[in-house]
Amino acid sequence: MQENKSKLFKQRLFRIHIAAGVIFSIIMYIAIFFGIFAILLPYIKTWEKPSRHIQTTNIFNIDYNYMINKVLEDESFPKDDILINLPGRMNDPAVIITNPFVKPIAFNPTTKEKLEDETKEKSHLADFLNELHYGQPLKLIGRLSFGFVAVGTLVLTITGLILIYLFKFANKGKNQQAVFSKIHVKVFTWAFLPFLLITLSGAVMNVGLISSGPMSKIVSKGEAKAIDEVVGKVLFEESKPIKKLNEPTKMLELKELLKKASKVNPELTFKQIRLKNWNDKSAQVEIVGYNPYKPFLNGGIFNRPTVTLNAQSGKLIKNQKVMDKVWPVFVAESLFFLHFLFGIDIFSRIIVAIIMALCAIAIGFAMMLYLEKKAKKFDGKITFYHWLGKFTLASMIGVIPATGVLFLLQWLLPFSLEHRVLWQQGIFYNVWLFTLFWSFFRINSYQASKEFLYSGGIIFILSAFIHSINSGFSFFELISFNLRNILAVDISLILFGAILIYIAKKLPSNRSEAKLFWILNKKVKYEKNI
Repeated sequence: MQENKSKLFKQRLFRIHIAAGVIFSIIMYIAIFFGIFAILLPYIKTWEKPSRHIQTTNIFNIDYNYMINKVLEDESFPKDDILINLPGRMNDPAVIITNPFVKPIAFNPTTKEKLEDETKEKSHLADFLNELHYGQPLKLIGRLSFGFVAVGTLVLTITGLILIYLFKFANKGKNQQAVFSKIHVKVFTWAFLPFLLITLSGAVMNVGLISSGPMSKIVSKGEAKAIDEVVGKVLFEESKPIKKLNEPTKMLELKELLKKASKVNPELTFKQIRLKNWNDKSAQVEIVGYNPYKPFLNGGIFNRPTVTLNAQSGKLIKNQKVMDKVWPVFVAESLFFLHFLFGIDIFSRIIVAIIMALCAIAIGFAMMLYLEKKAKKFDGKITFYHWLGKFTLASMIGVIPATGVLFLLQWLLPFSLEHRVLWQQGIFYNVWLFTLFWSFFRINSYQASKEFLYSGGIIFILSAFIHSINSGFSFFELISFNLRNILAVDISLILFGAILIYIAKKLPSNRSEAKLFWILNKKVKYEKNI
C-alpha cells in the first residue's frame, strides 16, 4: 500500500515537472540565451561603438583637470556634483564626465580629445540584447512574464531535485529518450545551484521592482510612491551638502589625488570620481572604488567603498570601507551581485556564461525529450508535425541566426543612416519571425535546425570580418594598438560561428538517423560495422 502511494506521488510529481517545464522552458531558454550576451555586455558595448576603439590607459597618468576645465567652459554645464567615470569602468576605455542633469561627455584619455559619443539612436546593440534578456521590448507584460517564469523555475528545481534524489532517479536507458533525459538531469544536478541563484535574483528584480511601487504605498499608507522612500535611508547613507565658501582656489591634479587615495586604501580598484564644490575652497573629491577581495558585498549599487579627500590639500576626510555598512545593505548588494556580476574579471564571466549555456542546452534537451515522446506515438504511421515542436525550433534555434543578424548589421549599416537602430532591430525581428515560418514550411525539423545553425554560424563569422573592414581596424591592428578586448569579441564571434557550423555538420538530417546518433557510441559503431 505504501509502495503504491509512493509510486502515485512520483507520477504526479513527474507530471507537474513536465507540465511546468513545457510552460516555462521556451521563455526561460530565451532569457538565458540573451542573458549569456548580457554577461559579456561590457565587452560588446566597447566592440559596437567606433568611439570606443581606443587604447585603455593607466588611470594614474591621465590629465583629468584639462578635461574638466574643457567641460566647464560650457556655461550650461553644472558646476557642482560632477561625476567622472574612469577608464575601465564597465570595460569602457574612455573618460566620461557627466552630471545627473546633462548629457555625458566622453574624452580619449590618451589624446584628451572629445569623442563623438554614439547616441542610443546610432548604437544600441549591447543594451538591446540585455533588454531582450528580461523582456523589456514587451514593456510591463514582458518583464512580468519573464519574472514569473524565473519564479516558476523554483517549482521545476524543487520537483526535479526530489525526483533525482528522493526517488533515486536511475536513468540507465540507452535509447534516444534516455540520452536526452540523462543530459538534462546531469547538467542540472551539477549546475542547479548557480542557475537557481541567478534566475531567482532576476525574478526578484523583475517582479519585485515592478511591485515595489504599490507595496511602498501600502506599507507607508500612501506617503511613499517608490521603494527608495521606504528603505532609502537604510540602503543609501545620506551625505550632508557641503557649504560653499565662494572662495576660488586652485585644485590639486586629480591623478595625484588618485595616487593618495590608493595609499589610503590600496585594496580598491577605482571606478569613479565625484567632484563636490569644484574650484571652491570647500571642494572635496569622493573617489569610488571596488574591493575585489570582498565580492558579493560591494561594487554594485548599494555598497560602494569610497575615499574622500580635500581637493586642494589632499587631506583625508573619510575612508568608507566595505564592511562599514549595515547587514541589509550586504543582503541587497549580494542579490544584485548574483545577477549583474559587478566587478568580476572576464574569466569569471566566461565561467558563468558557460554554466548558463549548459543550462540552456539542458532545457533544450528537456523539450526534445517531451517532443520525442509525442512523436513516438506516430512512429511508422504518419509524419509527426506538432505545432509546439515548430514553435520551439524557431524560439530556441531560430533565435541564433536572428541574433547573428544583429551583430552583422551593427557594422554593416552606416552610422549616418537615419533611424539606424530601428532598422537593425526591425530586421532582427523579421528574421526571427521568418525562422518561425520556415520551421512550419520545412516538414523535416532536423533539416530546418541544421539550416538555422549553418546560417547562424556563417552570419556570426561574417560579423567579425565586417567589423574588421568597416571599423578601420584589422585583426593585426587591434593587436598592435593593444585593443585586446575588441579583438576578443571578434575572436569569440568567429569561434562561436565555427562551433555552430560544426554542430550543424554533425547533427542528423532526419529522425531515423537521429535514433542512431543519440545512442551510445559503442552501439553506433557496432551497427555501422554490420
